[in-house]
Amino acid sequence: MTVKLIATDMDGTFLNNQGEYNRTWFKKIYAELQRRGIQFVIASGHQAVELVDFFNDFPEMWMIGGNGAELMNTQAGLTAETFSAAATQQILATLADYPEIQIALCGTKTVHVLEHADPGFIAAMRNYYYQLETVADLTTVTDPVVKFDIICAPAMTDQLVYELTPKLAGIAVPASGGQGSMDLIQPGMHKGRALKLLGNRLGIRSTEMVAFGDGTNDLEMLRYVDTGVVMGNAPANMQTQGDTVTESNEQDGVLSYIENEILRK
Repeated sequence: MTVKLIATDMDGTFLNNQGEYNRTWFKKIYAELQRRGIQFVIASGHQAVELVDFFNDFPEMWMIGGNGAELMNTQAGLTAETFSAAATQQILATLADYPEIQIALCGTKTVHVLEHADPGFIAAMRNYYYQLETVADLTTVTDPVVKFDIICAPAMTDQLVYELTPKLAGIAVPASGGQGSMDLIQPGMHKGRALKLLGNRLGIRSTEMVAFGDGTNDLEMLRYVDTGVVMGNAPANMQTQGDTVTESNEQDGVLSYIENEILRK
């Protein structure tokens, strides 16, 4: 297989548990990928504008944000699909039945959380997202919403996904990012869809792509590409969903795989 595009999830995949990556090693690998004409794409639940800022040393890089709803490149700019205002209100009404969860409304630039939300949640969201604002009532937010970020008790995650799936059918899809967190994304707006759009734009087929991930929100992407690589730190049930397994995020599994399985062949 000729590889022309490599896509990777961020948290738990490309980044280690401290939210960092081996910059020296990646810079060397990225230069070689550029020399060979291989695209390197970040596909994340983070906002695309935040991803561009985080990787500002690599302005040619394409970013898939909002778990597939956003596509951005420094030169091309940002394109985004958002929930309708009616859908946003309907989702909030449904989530009101779960007062124990924490909710963030994620727009293309600003993320909104309740001003009386758990302080730890607010601090975590402020650390995770590019621009955070607190509001008294989420139903008053008028900014278009790309996705909902939900934090819950780890033991509640699977049951919450189970309950919300039929309640929000046709409106939003729960995508677990691991025990204790999930996103509500627009139907059909996943990382696999975004990769297909980007591939069409760049003239790259799915058979020429490799992708890395560790969570269920990466499944469509892993299934879309020729080779879906699951991280060694992923849950056991995830490790059966890809074509192969690499080392953990703490062991720089993405960089190790690229160097050993792509660049040395």
